[in-house]
Amino acid sequence: MLFNNYIINLNIPREWRYNKLMKKFTFLITARLKSKRLPKKVLLKVLGKPLIVHMINRIKYAKNIDKIIICTSTNVQDDPLEEIANQEKINCYRGSEDDVLQRLLDAAKKFNLNHFANMTADVPMIDPFLIDEFIEKYNDLNVDLILPEKNSFGACYVFKVSALEKVCKTKKETDTEIWMKYFTSHKKLKIHIFKVNSDKKHKFLKTSLDYYEDYKFIQKIFEELYRPNKVFANKDIINLVKKNPYISKINNDWIHLQRYQNHIENINKK
Repeated sequence: MLFNNYIINLNIPREWRYNKLMKKFTFLITARLKSKRLPKKVLLKVLGKPLIVHMINRIKYAKNIDKIIICTSTNVQDDPLEEIANQEKINCYRGSEDDVLQRLLDAAKKFNLNHFANMTADVPMIDPFLIDEFIEKYNDLNVDLILPEKNSFGACYVFKVSALEKVCKTKKETDTEIWMKYFTSHKKLKIHIFKVNSDKKHKFLKTSLDYYEDYKFIQKIFEELYRPNKVFANKDIINLVKKNPYISKINNDWIHLQRYQNHIENINKK
C-alpha cells in the first residue's frame, strides 16, 4: 500500500506504522507573569526549579512533540519567560498582551505550523502521555479543535491553525484570555471532546496553579513523586492522593473549591 510516498506493510502493527508516519507536533505554552492572585506563580520554585521549567521538562517526555515554544507578551514584565526559554534551549514568541488567540495565531504563522498542542503555564503537572493521546486522536479525526472533558487533568488542547485563523477573523474582542467561547459559538468548526479513561480522571482534584494552596499541593506532589530522569503521570497523582487523602485536602476543601468556582463564573461572564 502506497501512502505519501511510503510503502506500508499492513502486516506491521498499526500503532508502529502510524507513529513512523505521523509528523511531530509543536507545543505552545501560553504564559504571562501578570497574575494577581499568586504573583509570578509560574516562576515559583519546587525542588529548586521554577514550575514552568518542570512543565517544559514534562512536555519533553511526549514522544509526539519535537518543539516547545513559550508564547508570551511583549510586556517587559514577561522578560524572565524569554530568559527561561533561552536557558532551556526552547523557542519563545512574544506577541499581544491580552489577545491570546491572536498571539497563538501569530506564533503559529511565524513557525509555519498547521496545527499545534497548547496549554497554559499554570498546569505544571501536565501529563506527557495524555499529550500523546490527544495528538494521536487529532490525527485520527478531521476536527478543528480537541478539548479535554470535564474532570480530566494534565491534558492539553490541540488546534488546527486554519480554524484559529477563522476565529481571529470573526471575533470582535481583543481580550481573549477566556477563548473557548469563540470556538464553540462558531457554527462551522468541528470540536471534539476527548473522553479520558476513568482511571485518569478525578472529580475533586484541583491541579491548576491559581492560589498559594495550589502551590503547596503541587509542591507536595513533586516531593512525593518526582524522580530524576523519570516522569510521573496523572494516574500516579490519583493513586497517591487515594492512599494519602490529606494531600488533596491542601487545596480542595469546600472553601477553596468554592472560591475557584466563583472566579471561573465571574470570568465567564466577561
